[in-house]
Amino acid sequence: MKPTQGITGALVVAIIIFALSPGPQHIIQNPTIWEFREQFVYLTGVSAMSLMVLSMVISVRIPWVNQRMRGLDKAYVVHKWAGIVATLLLMLHWLDELGPQWLVEWGFIPNPGDLSDGSGFSELEIKLFQSGVALAQLAFYGSLILVGIALCRKIPYRVFRKSHKIFPVLFLLAAYHGATAQLKEHWLSSPAGYLLLALLTTGLIAALTGLFQRIGTARKRIATIIQIDQHEHGILDLWLTTAPNPFFYEPGQYAFLRFLHDTEPHPFTIASWDNDPHKLRFSIKSLGDFTESLTNQLQIGQPVTIEGPYGEFRFDAPGTQQIWIAGGIGITPFMARLDYLASQGGSQQPIHFWYSTRSDKSTLFPESLEALCQQNGIHFYHLNSTQKEYLTAEILRQTVGNLNQTSIWFCGPPTFAQCLLNGLADYGFDKRQFHYDSFTMR
Repeated sequence: MKPTQGITGALVVAIIIFALSPGPQHIIQNPTIWEFREQFVYLTGVSAMSLMVLSMVISVRIPWVNQRMRGLDKAYVVHKWAGIVATLLLMLHWLDELGPQWLVEWGFIPNPGDLSDGSGFSELEIKLFQSGVALAQLAFYGSLILVGIALCRKIPYRVFRKSHKIFPVLFLLAAYHGATAQLKEHWLSSPAGYLLLALLTTGLIAALTGLFQRIGTARKRIATIIQIDQHEHGILDLWLTTAPNPFFYEPGQYAFLRFLHDTEPHPFTIASWDNDPHKLRFSIKSLGDFTESLTNQLQIGQPVTIEGPYGEFRFDAPGTQQIWIAGGIGITPFMARLDYLASQGGSQQPIHFWYSTRSDKSTLFPESLEALCQQNGIHFYHLNSTQKEYLTAEILRQTVGNLNQTSIWFCGPPTFAQCLLNGLADYGFDKRQFHYDSFTMR
Protein backbone atom coordinates (compact mmCIF):
# COMPACT_ATOMS: atom_id res chain seq x y z
CA MET A 1 0.00 0.00 0.00
CA LYS A 2 1.26 3.45 -0.93
CA PRO A 3 1.24 6.20 1.74
CA THR A 4 -1.28 8.11 -0.37
CA GLN A 5 -3.69 5.16 -0.30
CA GLY A 6 -3.63 4.87 3.48
CA ILE A 7 -4.00 8.61 3.96
CA THR A 8 -6.78 8.81 1.36
CA GLY A 9 -8.64 5.99 3.09
CA ALA A 10 -8.47 7.76 6.46
CA LEU A 11 -9.67 11.02 4.91
CA VAL A 12 -12.57 9.23 3.20
CA VAL A 13 -13.64 7.86 6.60
CA ALA A 14 -13.51 11.40 8.02
CA ILE A 15 -15.57 12.83 5.16
CA ILE A 16 -18.22 10.13 5.58
CA ILE A 17 -18.48 10.88 9.31
CA PHE A 18 -18.79 14.62 8.64
CA ALA A 19 -21.37 14.06 5.87
CA LEU A 20 -23.57 12.16 8.37
CA SER A 21 -23.25 14.91 10.98
CA PRO A 22 -25.55 17.94 11.49
CA GLY A 23 -22.88 20.10 9.78
CA PRO A 24 -24.06 19.89 6.14
CA GLN A 25 -27.65 20.64 7.19
CA HIS A 26 -26.49 23.68 9.15
CA ILE A 27 -24.69 25.01 6.07
CA ILE A 28 -27.84 24.57 3.98
CA GLN A 29 -29.96 26.38 6.56
CA ASN A 30 -27.43 29.15 7.17
CA PRO A 31 -25.04 29.50 4.18
CA THR A 32 -22.87 32.26 5.63
CA ILE A 33 -19.09 32.57 5.73
CA TRP A 34 -19.19 32.09 9.49
CA GLU A 35 -21.13 28.85 9.20
CA PHE A 36 -18.72 27.55 6.56
CA ARG A 37 -15.85 28.45 8.87
CA GLU A 38 -17.51 26.65 11.80
CA GLN A 39 -18.02 23.46 9.80
CA PHE A 40 -14.50 23.62 8.37
CA VAL A 41 -13.27 23.50 11.97
CA TYR A 42 -15.18 20.25 12.44
CA LEU A 43 -14.07 18.78 9.11
CA THR A 44 -10.37 19.44 9.73
CA GLY A 45 -10.69 18.15 13.28
CA VAL A 46 -12.34 14.87 12.26
CA SER A 47 -9.84 14.43 9.41
CA ALA A 48 -6.88 14.95 11.73
CA MET A 49 -8.35 12.50 14.25
CA SER A 50 -8.90 9.86 11.56
CA LEU A 51 -5.26 10.12 10.47
CA MET A 52 -4.07 10.01 14.08
CA VAL A 53 -6.07 6.82 14.64
CA LEU A 54 -4.49 5.31 11.50
CA SER A 55 -1.04 6.24 12.80
CA MET A 56 -1.76 4.76 16.24
CA VAL A 57 -3.11 1.49 14.81
CA ILE A 58 -0.01 1.05 12.63
CA SER A 59 2.28 1.70 15.61
CA VAL A 60 1.09 -1.41 17.49
CA ARG A 61 2.34 -3.74 14.71
CA ILE A 62 -0.84 -5.78 14.08
CA PRO A 63 0.07 -8.65 11.67
CA TRP A 64 -2.92 -8.36 9.30
CA VAL A 65 -2.42 -4.58 9.03
CA ASN A 66 1.25 -5.12 8.14
CA GLN A 67 0.32 -7.69 5.49
CA ARG A 68 -2.26 -5.34 3.98
CA MET A 69 0.45 -2.70 3.66
CA ARG A 70 3.02 -5.16 2.23
CA GLY A 71 5.21 -5.25 5.32
CA LEU A 72 5.86 -3.44 8.58
CA ASP A 73 8.47 -1.21 6.93
CA LYS A 74 5.92 0.02 4.36
CA ALA A 75 3.38 0.47 7.16
CA TYR A 76 5.83 2.74 8.99
CA VAL A 77 6.04 4.95 5.91
CA VAL A 78 2.24 5.33 6.01
CA HIS A 79 2.53 5.93 9.77
CA LYS A 80 5.04 8.72 9.19
CA TRP A 81 3.05 10.54 6.49
CA ALA A 82 -0.24 10.10 8.33
CA GLY A 83 1.37 11.90 11.27
CA ILE A 84 2.70 14.69 9.07
CA VAL A 85 -0.62 15.29 7.28
CA ALA A 86 -2.51 15.07 10.59
CA THR A 87 -0.23 17.78 12.01
CA LEU A 88 -0.87 20.04 9.00
CA LEU A 89 -4.63 19.54 9.42
CA LEU A 90 -4.32 20.31 13.14
CA MET A 91 -2.63 23.58 12.23
CA LEU A 92 -5.50 24.45 9.87
CA HIS A 93 -7.98 23.43 12.57
CA TRP A 94 -6.20 25.62 15.12
CA LEU A 95 -5.90 28.63 12.81
CA ASP A 96 -9.53 28.38 11.67
CA GLU A 97 -10.68 28.22 15.28
CA LEU A 98 -8.58 31.04 16.72
CA GLY A 99 -7.80 33.19 13.67
CA PRO A 100 -11.23 34.84 13.41
CA GLN A 101 -11.20 35.53 17.15
CA TRP A 102 -7.91 37.37 16.77
CA LEU A 103 -9.26 39.38 13.82
CA VAL A 104 -12.29 40.42 15.93
CA GLU A 105 -10.07 41.37 18.88
CA TRP A 106 -7.78 43.43 16.63
CA GLY A 107 -10.78 45.21 15.10
CA PHE A 108 -10.29 43.95 11.53
CA ILE A 109 -13.75 42.34 11.36
CA PRO A 110 -16.98 42.91 13.36
CA ASN A 111 -18.01 40.54 16.11
CA PRO A 112 -20.55 38.11 14.61
CA GLY A 113 -22.13 37.40 17.98
CA ASP A 114 -23.21 33.98 19.24
CA LEU A 115 -22.67 31.37 16.50
CA SER A 116 -24.21 28.42 18.33
CA ASP A 117 -27.42 26.85 17.11
CA GLY A 118 -29.35 28.38 20.00
CA SER A 119 -29.98 25.13 21.80
CA GLY A 120 -29.47 25.02 25.50
CA PHE A 121 -26.53 23.16 27.00
CA SER A 122 -26.32 21.63 30.43
CA GLU A 123 -23.62 22.73 32.84
CA LEU A 124 -21.97 19.32 32.48
CA GLU A 125 -21.86 19.62 28.69
CA ILE A 126 -20.28 23.05 28.92
CA LYS A 127 -17.61 21.84 31.37
CA LEU A 128 -16.84 18.78 29.25
CA PHE A 129 -16.49 20.91 26.12
CA GLN A 130 -14.29 23.50 27.83
CA SER A 131 -12.02 20.88 29.40
CA GLY A 132 -11.64 19.20 25.99
CA VAL A 133 -10.59 22.48 24.39
CA ALA A 134 -8.00 23.07 27.14
CA LEU A 135 -6.51 19.59 26.73
CA ALA A 136 -6.53 19.97 22.94
CA GLN A 137 -4.19 22.94 23.28
CA LEU A 138 -1.67 20.76 25.12
CA ALA A 139 -2.01 18.01 22.52
CA PHE A 140 -1.55 20.45 19.65
CA TYR A 141 1.61 22.12 20.94
CA GLY A 142 3.04 18.79 22.06
CA SER A 143 2.42 17.29 18.62
CA LEU A 144 4.21 20.15 16.90
CA ILE A 145 7.28 19.61 19.08
CA LEU A 146 7.36 15.82 18.65
CA VAL A 147 6.80 15.96 14.89
CA GLY A 148 9.63 18.49 14.67
CA ILE A 149 11.90 16.08 16.56
CA ALA A 150 10.88 13.21 14.28
CA LEU A 151 11.62 15.17 11.09
CA CYS A 152 14.93 16.67 12.22
CA ARG A 153 17.57 14.11 11.24
CA LYS A 154 20.21 15.92 13.28
CA ILE A 155 18.46 14.84 16.47
CA PRO A 156 19.81 11.39 17.51
CA TYR A 157 17.58 8.37 16.94
CA ARG A 158 17.57 7.51 20.65
CA VAL A 159 16.07 10.94 21.44
CA PHE A 160 13.48 10.51 18.69
CA ARG A 161 12.61 7.03 19.96
CA LYS A 162 12.08 8.16 23.55
CA SER A 163 10.12 11.27 22.61
CA HIS A 164 7.91 9.20 20.29
CA LYS A 165 6.58 7.32 23.32
CA ILE A 166 4.74 10.48 24.38
CA PHE A 167 2.49 10.37 21.31
CA PRO A 168 -0.05 7.94 22.86
CA VAL A 169 -0.57 10.41 25.72
CA LEU A 170 -1.11 13.27 23.27
CA PHE A 171 -3.54 11.12 21.31
CA LEU A 172 -5.57 10.44 24.46
CA LEU A 173 -5.83 14.20 25.06
CA ALA A 174 -6.85 14.82 21.46
CA ALA A 175 -9.36 11.95 21.54
CA TYR A 176 -11.00 13.44 24.65
CA HIS A 177 -11.34 16.72 22.80
CA GLY A 178 -12.78 14.92 19.76
CA ALA A 179 -15.36 13.15 21.92
CA THR A 180 -16.46 16.29 23.79
CA ALA A 181 -16.27 18.82 20.93
CA GLN A 182 -19.23 17.17 19.19
CA LEU A 183 -21.45 18.25 22.10
CA LYS A 184 -21.41 21.79 20.70
CA GLU A 185 -23.53 20.78 17.69
CA HIS A 186 -25.30 17.74 19.12
CA TRP A 187 -23.50 15.21 16.90
CA LEU A 188 -24.85 12.38 19.06
CA SER A 189 -28.27 13.08 17.58
CA SER A 190 -26.87 11.77 14.27
CA PRO A 191 -24.94 8.62 13.14
CA ALA A 192 -21.77 10.74 12.94
CA GLY A 193 -21.46 11.00 16.71
CA TYR A 194 -21.44 7.25 17.20
CA LEU A 195 -19.15 6.61 14.23
CA LEU A 196 -16.71 9.15 15.65
CA LEU A 197 -16.81 7.47 19.06
CA ALA A 198 -16.13 4.10 17.41
CA LEU A 199 -13.17 5.61 15.55
CA LEU A 200 -11.80 7.17 18.74
CA THR A 201 -12.24 3.91 20.63
CA THR A 202 -10.11 2.12 18.03
CA GLY A 203 -7.37 4.70 18.50
CA LEU A 204 -7.81 4.54 22.27
CA ILE A 205 -7.13 0.79 22.35
CA ALA A 206 -4.03 1.23 20.19
CA ALA A 207 -2.76 4.12 22.31
CA LEU A 208 -3.19 2.20 25.57
CA THR A 209 -1.44 -0.80 24.01
CA GLY A 210 1.58 1.38 23.27
CA LEU A 211 1.42 3.32 26.53
CA PHE A 212 1.50 0.15 28.64
CA GLN A 213 4.21 -1.39 26.43
CA ARG A 214 2.06 -4.26 25.18
CA ILE A 215 3.10 -3.93 21.53
CA GLY A 216 3.96 -7.30 20.01
CA THR A 217 3.55 -9.13 23.32
CA ALA A 218 2.02 -12.23 21.72
CA ARG A 219 4.93 -12.41 19.24
CA LYS A 220 7.75 -12.22 21.79
CA ARG A 221 10.06 -15.01 22.91
CA ILE A 222 13.03 -15.16 25.26
CA ALA A 223 16.09 -16.51 23.47
CA THR A 224 19.59 -17.30 24.68
CA ILE A 225 22.89 -16.52 22.97
CA ILE A 226 24.63 -19.81 22.17
CA GLN A 227 27.39 -18.70 19.78
CA ILE A 228 29.16 -15.47 18.80
CA ASP A 229 31.52 -15.26 15.81
CA GLN A 230 33.52 -12.29 14.54
CA HIS A 231 34.12 -11.89 10.81
CA GLU A 232 35.94 -9.46 8.58
CA HIS A 233 34.44 -6.09 7.69
CA GLY A 234 32.94 -5.66 11.18
CA ILE A 235 30.35 -8.42 10.90
CA LEU A 236 29.11 -10.10 14.07
CA ASP A 237 27.48 -13.53 13.69
CA LEU A 238 25.01 -14.15 16.50
CA TRP A 239 23.35 -17.54 17.10
CA LEU A 240 20.32 -17.80 19.40
CA THR A 241 18.15 -20.59 20.72
CA THR A 242 14.51 -20.05 21.67
CA ALA A 243 14.16 -23.48 23.31
CA PRO A 244 11.83 -24.72 24.64
CA ASN A 245 9.52 -22.34 22.72
CA PRO A 246 9.72 -22.61 18.89
CA PHE A 247 10.02 -19.54 16.69
CA PHE A 248 8.44 -20.10 13.28
CA TYR A 249 9.31 -17.82 10.36
CA GLU A 250 9.89 -17.79 6.63
CA PRO A 251 13.24 -17.14 4.91
CA GLY A 252 13.68 -13.40 4.33
CA GLN A 253 11.74 -12.22 7.37
CA TYR A 254 13.19 -10.23 10.26
CA ALA A 255 12.68 -9.81 13.99
CA PHE A 256 13.20 -7.16 16.66
CA LEU A 257 15.93 -7.95 19.18
CA ARG A 258 16.18 -6.40 22.61
CA PHE A 259 19.44 -6.94 24.50
CA LEU A 260 20.20 -6.59 28.20
CA HIS A 261 22.30 -3.46 27.78
CA ASP A 262 19.70 -1.58 25.69
CA THR A 263 15.98 -1.30 26.38
CA GLU A 264 15.00 -0.46 22.79
CA PRO A 265 14.19 -3.18 20.21
CA HIS A 266 16.19 -3.14 16.97
CA PRO A 267 15.22 -4.90 13.70
CA PHE A 268 17.56 -7.50 12.17
CA THR A 269 17.00 -9.94 9.32
CA ILE A 270 17.10 -13.62 10.23
CA ALA A 271 20.15 -14.89 8.34
CA SER A 272 19.41 -18.61 8.47
CA TRP A 273 16.77 -21.24 7.86
CA ASP A 274 16.78 -24.56 9.65
CA ASN A 275 14.37 -27.40 10.25
CA ASP A 276 15.01 -26.73 13.94
CA PRO A 277 12.53 -23.95 14.87
CA HIS A 278 14.51 -23.11 18.00
CA LYS A 279 17.75 -21.97 16.35
CA LEU A 280 18.26 -18.56 14.73
CA ARG A 281 21.19 -16.73 13.19
CA PHE A 282 21.63 -12.95 12.90
CA SER A 283 24.55 -11.42 10.99
CA ILE A 284 25.00 -7.83 12.18
CA LYS A 285 27.37 -5.32 10.62
CA SER A 286 28.88 -2.53 12.69
CA LEU A 287 27.27 0.59 11.21
CA GLY A 288 26.68 2.88 14.20
CA ASP A 289 26.98 3.36 17.95
CA PHE A 290 24.52 0.60 18.83
CA THR A 291 25.85 -2.11 16.51
CA GLU A 292 29.44 -1.19 17.38
CA SER A 293 28.68 -1.73 21.08
CA LEU A 294 27.43 -5.29 20.56
CA THR A 295 30.91 -6.77 20.31
CA ASN A 296 31.76 -5.71 23.86
CA GLN A 297 28.32 -6.12 25.41
CA LEU A 298 27.19 -9.56 24.27
CA GLN A 299 28.19 -12.82 25.92
CA ILE A 300 27.23 -16.46 25.47
CA GLY A 301 24.38 -17.38 27.81
CA GLN A 302 22.81 -13.92 27.86
CA PRO A 303 19.04 -13.70 27.32
CA VAL A 304 17.67 -11.77 24.35
CA THR A 305 14.05 -10.79 23.80
CA ILE A 306 13.00 -11.56 20.24
CA GLU A 307 9.78 -10.24 18.67
CA GLY A 308 8.44 -11.30 15.31
CA PRO A 309 8.64 -12.46 12.69
CA TYR A 310 7.86 -9.47 10.48
CA GLY A 311 8.28 -8.66 6.81
CA GLU A 312 6.86 -9.69 3.45
CA PHE A 313 10.26 -10.40 1.84
CA ARG A 314 9.25 -14.01 1.16
CA PHE A 315 10.38 -14.70 -2.43
CA ASP A 316 6.83 -15.70 -3.35
CA ALA A 317 5.98 -13.37 -6.25
CA PRO A 318 4.64 -14.90 -9.49
CA GLY A 319 6.93 -15.06 -12.52
CA THR A 320 9.16 -17.36 -14.49
CA GLN A 321 12.44 -16.13 -12.95
CA GLN A 322 13.86 -14.11 -10.10
CA ILE A 323 16.66 -11.59 -9.74
CA TRP A 324 18.31 -11.21 -6.35
CA ILE A 325 20.35 -8.12 -5.53
CA ALA A 326 22.27 -7.64 -2.29
CA GLY A 327 24.40 -4.72 -1.18
CA GLY A 328 26.78 -5.18 1.77
CA ILE A 329 25.08 -6.66 4.83
CA GLY A 330 21.92 -6.86 2.70
CA ILE A 331 23.08 -10.42 2.01
CA THR A 332 21.28 -11.70 5.14
CA PRO A 333 17.79 -12.50 3.75
CA PHE A 334 19.41 -14.33 0.82
CA MET A 335 21.50 -16.42 3.22
CA ALA A 336 18.27 -17.66 4.79
CA ARG A 337 16.69 -18.35 1.40
CA LEU A 338 19.77 -20.25 0.20
CA ASP A 339 19.60 -22.46 3.29
CA TYR A 340 15.93 -23.11 2.60
CA LEU A 341 16.46 -23.95 -1.08
CA ALA A 342 19.30 -26.31 -0.18
CA SER A 343 16.92 -28.21 2.11
CA GLN A 344 14.42 -28.46 -0.78
CA GLY A 345 16.90 -29.81 -3.33
CA GLY A 346 17.70 -26.48 -5.02
CA SER A 347 15.81 -23.82 -6.93
CA GLN A 348 12.97 -24.81 -9.24
CA GLN A 349 13.19 -21.61 -11.31
CA PRO A 350 16.03 -19.54 -12.83
CA ILE A 351 17.61 -17.15 -10.32
CA HIS A 352 20.30 -14.57 -11.07
CA PHE A 353 22.02 -13.25 -7.96
CA TRP A 354 24.16 -10.08 -7.86
CA TYR A 355 26.13 -9.27 -4.71
CA SER A 356 27.79 -5.85 -4.49
CA THR A 357 30.45 -5.26 -1.83
CA ARG A 358 33.44 -3.03 -1.14
CA SER A 359 35.88 -5.92 -1.23
CA ASP A 360 37.14 -8.58 -3.58
CA LYS A 361 35.61 -12.01 -4.03
CA SER A 362 38.13 -13.75 -1.77
CA THR A 363 36.73 -12.03 1.36
CA LEU A 364 33.03 -12.55 0.74
CA PHE A 365 30.69 -13.08 3.66
CA PRO A 366 29.68 -15.79 4.21
CA GLU A 367 32.56 -17.85 2.88
CA SER A 368 30.19 -20.58 1.68
CA LEU A 369 28.07 -18.18 -0.38
CA GLU A 370 29.30 -19.09 -3.86
CA ALA A 371 29.23 -22.81 -3.07
CA LEU A 372 25.63 -22.52 -1.83
CA CYS A 373 24.63 -20.76 -5.04
CA GLN A 374 26.18 -23.52 -7.13
CA GLN A 375 24.47 -26.16 -5.00
CA ASN A 376 21.09 -24.50 -5.58
CA GLY A 377 21.60 -23.90 -9.31
CA ILE A 378 21.73 -20.11 -8.93
CA HIS A 379 23.75 -17.85 -11.26
CA PHE A 380 26.02 -15.81 -8.99
CA TYR A 381 27.75 -12.50 -9.88
CA HIS A 382 29.99 -10.43 -7.63
CA LEU A 383 30.67 -6.71 -8.03
CA ASN A 384 33.43 -4.81 -6.20
CA SER A 385 32.44 -1.15 -5.91
CA THR A 386 36.02 -0.14 -5.02
CA GLN A 387 36.93 -1.26 -8.54
CA LYS A 388 34.13 0.86 -10.08
CA GLU A 389 31.99 -2.22 -10.68
CA TYR A 390 28.37 -1.10 -10.43
CA LEU A 391 25.12 -2.88 -11.20
CA THR A 392 22.74 -1.13 -13.59
CA ALA A 393 19.36 -1.90 -15.15
CA GLU A 394 21.14 -2.28 -18.49
CA ILE A 395 23.35 -5.06 -17.09
CA LEU A 396 20.26 -6.83 -15.75
CA ARG A 397 18.53 -6.57 -19.11
CA GLN A 398 21.55 -7.81 -21.07
CA THR A 399 22.15 -10.75 -18.72
CA VAL A 400 18.61 -11.91 -18.01
CA GLY A 401 16.79 -10.84 -21.15
CA ASN A 402 13.08 -10.01 -21.01
CA LEU A 403 12.07 -8.67 -17.60
CA ASN A 404 8.30 -9.01 -18.07
CA GLN A 405 8.01 -12.27 -16.12
CA THR A 406 10.73 -11.39 -13.59
CA SER A 407 10.50 -10.45 -9.92
CA ILE A 408 13.39 -8.58 -8.33
CA TRP A 409 14.29 -9.03 -4.67
CA PHE A 410 16.54 -6.29 -3.33
CA CYS A 411 18.23 -5.69 0.02
CA GLY A 412 20.77 -2.89 0.26
CA PRO A 413 21.16 0.90 0.48
CA PRO A 414 18.04 2.92 -0.50
CA THR A 415 20.03 5.01 -3.00
CA PHE A 416 21.13 1.81 -4.76
CA ALA A 417 17.49 0.68 -5.02
CA GLN A 418 16.35 4.03 -6.39
CA CYS A 419 19.03 4.07 -9.08
CA LEU A 420 17.98 0.62 -10.22
CA LEU A 421 14.29 1.55 -10.24
CA ASN A 422 15.01 4.66 -12.31
CA GLY A 423 16.89 2.57 -14.86
CA LEU A 424 14.31 -0.22 -14.91
CA ALA A 425 11.57 2.30 -15.70
CA ASP A 426 13.20 2.79 -19.12
CA TYR A 427 12.48 -0.87 -19.86
CA GLY A 428 8.86 -0.67 -18.75
CA PHE A 429 9.51 -2.80 -15.67
CA ASP A 430 6.54 -3.07 -13.30
CA LYS A 431 7.91 -1.61 -10.07
CA ARG A 432 5.37 -3.63 -8.10
CA GLN A 433 7.63 -6.61 -8.87
CA PHE A 434 10.55 -4.86 -7.14
CA HIS A 435 10.50 -6.19 -3.58
CA TYR A 436 12.52 -4.79 -0.70
CA ASP A 437 12.49 -4.18 3.05
CA SER A 438 13.39 -0.78 4.43
CA PHE A 439 14.79 -0.59 7.94
CA THR A 440 14.41 3.20 8.11
CA MET A 441 12.08 3.34 11.10
CA ARG A 442 12.01 7.13 11.25
